Amino acid sequence: MRFRDFHRNVQVRIGLSFLSGTANNMVLPFMSIYFSGKLGDTLAGLVVILGILAGVVAGIIGGYYSDRFGRKKLMLAAEIGWMLCFLLMAAANSPWWESPIATFNLMIIVSICWGIHGPANEAMLLDATQPEERKFMYAIMYWVNNLSFAIAGMAGAFLFKSYLFELFIALSVIGLITGIVTYVFIQDDYKPQIMAKSNKTKGKRPSIWTNYRQVLLDKTFLIFTIASLLLVSVEFHLGNYVAVRLGKEMIDAPFLPWLTNAWRIDGFQMLGFIRTENTVLVVVLSVFMGVLMRRFKDRNVLFIGYACYIAGYSYLAYSNHPALLLLSMLIATIGELMYVPIKQAYLGNMAPDHSRSSYMALYGMVYRGATFLGGLGVILGGMLSSWLMASLIAISGVIGMGMFYSILSQLEERKQGYFAAANSSFMEANKAGLDSTS
Repeated sequence: MRFRDFHRNVQVRIGLSFLSGTANNMVLPFMSIYFSGKLGDTLAGLVVILGILAGVVAGIIGGYYSDRFGRKKLMLAAEIGWMLCFLLMAAANSPWWESPIATFNLMIIVSICWGIHGPANEAMLLDATQPEERKFMYAIMYWVNNLSFAIAGMAGAFLFKSYLFELFIALSVIGLITGIVTYVFIQDDYKPQIMAKSNKTKGKRPSIWTNYRQVLLDKTFLIFTIASLLLVSVEFHLGNYVAVRLGKEMIDAPFLPWLTNAWRIDGFQMLGFIRTENTVLVVVLSVFMGVLMRRFKDRNVLFIGYACYIAGYSYLAYSNHPALLLLSMLIATIGELMYVPIKQAYLGNMAPDHSRSSYMALYGMVYRGATFLGGLGVILGGMLSSWLMASLIAISGVIGMGMFYSILSQLEERKQGYFAAANSSFMEANKAGLDSTS
């Protein structure tokens, strides 16, 4: 399959994802530094926490209404919302007016807009693809997102401090372009369905609670989500526990342990090398790995990838040898490149047509949960030895891998379009919700 074979919606969204991702990553990862300098560490942390909470709530609400009214309307509303927010942020950081408090509040609204946009965008991509296309689609999107992050990280480091006003103007312009392109070129083929059991309930819409109760009754999806949380958290320890441990333990270490007079580095430099290695490897190897893995069965690639990923990141939580840390990151990244497209394709096949946005909204909590577990790892790391922390990280990953294995047959069934469990839970929850409103 080739890129030009995708539905126009997918082609447009991949292009916009690269454009907006590059612009956003030039600014937003550095905003914690901005708020820390302007408002202090406490408020800098507060904006992160409030942003996560606002995104979760907005995602749940957005997923519900996207399944009721269609994808395009909510995507446009969110894109217009963050365009206006970035324009106001530019005004609040202009040569004529400076207001960190206004910027603080606008960042929360931006998080709300992302929460609304995410489930609708994910569902629209699934609406426009067939199961056999999704692994390739997610492989391309994974590569595009990492490429935009790599470009933006370098550019933002040089531009953020001196050209913040201009960067916010650029973000608002790109938001305008994104909204126009979405309005003109995105085709919303989704037709909302309202299920009813009788004339008495015909036309009634199930409540938001009934809608999400349906999703939570889907045991396969629930296991998939918990397994994903455990596996994603393995990587999230890199920016938390591993970063703190390396900063404390690696002091002027020789790059090659057997050559004590060789080049020496500290933990912060090591962390920078590891992160750069991960990003470069993803950008360089993504397409190659996708082509190479086509000849093997998806289930074999998935679990071998998981094993490499867990082993690599677990060793990062233990070792202080620079060369071996780089080797373990190579192994972890190869594993990540193997499993991500396949796992995302399974996720795309998980939800029935009538509730894709709702499923994507709840799945979005995986990354918020992984952020929480990453922070918890820092606390535990202050009390436990590095080998014990590495063991706990490995155990959580292995449990997640085991949970995936337990539902593999159901995942394969949904790949073929069989949704008996999900549809029965929808009918049960829908009937209960309609009865309660009668």
